Amino acid sequence: MRIAIAQMSTRAGDFGATAERMVELSRRCAGQGVDLLVFPAPALCGVTPVAYADREGFLLDLAECLLGLVEDLACPCLVPVLADLDGTPLPEAMLISDGSIVPLRLAAYLEAVAGGEGSVDMSARPLPEVEFAGARLGVAFTYDDLDDYDEYEYDVDVVVYLSSYGFAIDDASSALGSALTEGRFPADAEATGAWVVGVGAVGSYDSQVFCGSSFVLAPWGELAAQAPSLEEALLVCDVDPSAEGPLAEPLTPEVYDATLMAWGAAARGLADACALAGDGGACAVVDGSLGSMVTLALATDALGPTNVRALVLPTGNVALDAASERLVAALRLPEGNVSRLDAATSDPALARDLAEAHLAALARETGAAALGSDDKTGRALGCEVRASAAQVSPLADLYRSDVVALAHLRNTISPAIPAEAFSALGAPPVPGLERLSSDEVRLEFIDLVLSSHIEWELPLTDVAAERGRPESVAAIIGLAREASARRPVTAPSIALTSKTLVEARAPRGLAWSDRVRAEEERIRVEEAVEALSQAGSLAARDDERATPEPTERDHDKEIHDLLGYLRDFSQGGGFSGPRDDEGGGRHGGQEAGPRPLWEGPFSEN
Repeated sequence: MRIAIAQMSTRAGDFGATAERMVELSRRCAGQGVDLLVFPAPALCGVTPVAYADREGFLLDLAECLLGLVEDLACPCLVPVLADLDGTPLPEAMLISDGSIVPLRLAAYLEAVAGGEGSVDMSARPLPEVEFAGARLGVAFTYDDLDDYDEYEYDVDVVVYLSSYGFAIDDASSALGSALTEGRFPADAEATGAWVVGVGAVGSYDSQVFCGSSFVLAPWGELAAQAPSLEEALLVCDVDPSAEGPLAEPLTPEVYDATLMAWGAAARGLADACALAGDGGACAVVDGSLGSMVTLALATDALGPTNVRALVLPTGNVALDAASERLVAALRLPEGNVSRLDAATSDPALARDLAEAHLAALARETGAAALGSDDKTGRALGCEVRASAAQVSPLADLYRSDVVALAHLRNTISPAIPAEAFSALGAPPVPGLERLSSDEVRLEFIDLVLSSHIEWELPLTDVAAERGRPESVAAIIGLAREASARRPVTAPSIALTSKTLVEARAPRGLAWSDRVRAEEERIRVEEAVEALSQAGSLAARDDERATPEPTERDHDKEIHDLLGYLRDFSQGGGFSGPRDDEGGGRHGGQEAGPRPLWEGPFSEN
């Protein structure tokens, strides 16, 4: 089986332009004898469903695009689309071949129902097993899907993983082929005994950045093919389901550098965001802080020095003010792109607010996007309450210790960020951390506690057990909870972790806060929860006894209804349901399983 991956960058919903590129790529692949061309998960629809009011028109245009692809594609293709079930995004993969189109996820559900299983529980999430080009093909969109192929008795030779996760610095697997040495995919290949084909997009979709690095991995763990990171590519690889290895010419997996990938993802996300927010240029305040310097360096790398403007704000600290001037010179910004501000006030906070007003005026005059330099640590703990003119905040989803790592990385490329910027990192005061050796060490501890609680969703007691210093851990998480309610709405950020602060926000007005608990107390709670669960199970069994068994007529009606849903989709229908913008991190296992199949706008069913 010759499989091809179109690692491409698109704009979500730009159906006409994207379809043209898909057709052109299919012609190239047909000339190379490709059996199946696979496109990335967000290529047509992106990663976020459109607003409810726009859903019908969006889905009609999507259906028209798909019907056009059925006629025009020159080789068999796997084209992902995005559904929305009751606010839960549900990706689907359309297999387009020989003038027909098959939604593989729906087909798996129909097959399970038609196989005599009666009313199938959608929480079981039947996954595709498709005979195609001499191989049994599976399709996964999420880590949960991969886990199901690993753990259940699916008979597949090839698992196509259509990644729906943008890059996250705390999730090595999100970097796909660049992080095979640290990611999950070699274990997936071994567990399933199947080839794993990882398909990544390139560029920004909503707030997420996809870094490419698509790959093909043999069942015994060797790397057969890999596309580069952060650039478009067409990857073609032969996959032999009967092969037992080793490969004749395996590739050596690269050594993964999460900080380097984060810099590349942030630069790509910043360039895309500036193109949407203005004329493609950027402007930023430089005030001697490390965050402001990293922001300016990142913008210069992403856009080029002629497209970046700097407002240098004197702070009264001779060393930091000199460091700001050295940074501007090292980044080679044209002199006409640099302005020096005179805040004319002895209040540093007021001076910074006035600088933001100047930044807003500069952005308005030039059409450049105004950049903020807040980081996730400061926002999580409520340390930086100030005026902001930012239209894009490239560091807002990175902890301050990550920003420090980015600064060190940037200086290995060229020493642009002066050493003075590392001397005042602004580690928030936390009880019990005074004796730690430096601001950088204190920041690392604070950020480990925050990421354990936010991204990894560990309870306070578990974080304290894992990290030690229970008083400090409780203080850090308490500060984050207090800040959550009053945290201001900020400029759009680039999502670079697996769970943003918006997703982690506590309910407004919540008076309760957690505390470190003794193990005996936790055991008593677990026993009480178990007793309630058993009582609920008994009540459910009583309800089941009162419910008549489904008849053959009910079974036939269910199949008829499902075929109606498929007909609605092919005629321009689709998926709907109210949107819920709140989400969970990918580590915590909070992703909801599929609900009952989609409510089409053209069917009561």
